[in-house]
Amino acid sequence: MKATRRLPRWLIVAVVVGVAAFLWIFTPWVTAGERAATAAGGLGDSSVHVDPAAPGLVDPQRAREVIGDRAIVVAIFDETPLDEYADETVPRLALCRDVAELVPTNLVVVFATEPGREYGSSYCEGPAFPDPTETDDDAAGFALSVVAAAEQSWQYRASDTDLTPELEEYVLTFDAEAAEAYGELPRRGPVDSVTDVSQLVLAFLGIVSATIAVFLLLRGLALVSFRRRVTAPQEAELGARLNRVADRVLHPEGEPDAEAAKEYVLAVRELGEPGGTARLDRVRRRLDRIEELL
Repeated sequence: MKATRRLPRWLIVAVVVGVAAFLWIFTPWVTAGERAATAAGGLGDSSVHVDPAAPGLVDPQRAREVIGDRAIVVAIFDETPLDEYADETVPRLALCRDVAELVPTNLVVVFATEPGREYGSSYCEGPAFPDPTETDDDAAGFALSVVAAAEQSWQYRASDTDLTPELEEYVLTFDAEAAEAYGELPRRGPVDSVTDVSQLVLAFLGIVSATIAVFLLLRGLALVSFRRRVTAPQEAELGARLNRVADRVLHPEGEPDAEAAKEYVLAVRELGEPGGTARLDRVRRRLDRIEELL
């Protein structure tokens, strides 16, 4: 019965490291909540996602017109309380952050109902929303300043029956703050598919393959370094032996020995070529033959 060939230990380690890196980067076990995933899916083609059962307190068409292609997205949910976020300090903000993870380059506005409270809004920034380029502030600070300044204006316009002015004032404030912080308005980029399993598989294969390639490179460098440390003393010894026989081969006292000269030329050539201990063994055998002939 033919024995099964075992995989090299370095290959197993490389695969394990690659898998660990993939899990650390993508955390595929962390799945988006149903509401956040639904909203993110609707934000792929529009700046506004609206639930069919939304209470009508926000005009989605007006919101789209006001936002345009700015890096702002809005999720308008129905009035069902966010019981799945009941353990969070601010359930609506937790939902906002879940949506933001799926649309990471945008500022996110969520309209929903927290358990035991009225329908309202929360604002947050995506983890990849850029830091300002013209100031020392960061993305979180910029996002907070926009909400704080806009709230001073919308409190006089928004009402319990019409929350659309919130978005209008928010966008106006965003334009003013962004002009100073960025020099230009951050624009909305494409939103990746939330359920694109093929991209996840490709990412997995890419990371594992890259890790194996790095291990191969490091292994190759380590082998070269080891061989150099092992062969260097032997090469020095053989070089010294070649030097000792060189004068006798090249300037013989009697008739030239053609075979000794041939072996000498081949030994010098092989000693100068790259290779491991097999090459040095060949050089050593040629030297033994030369010394025997002389």
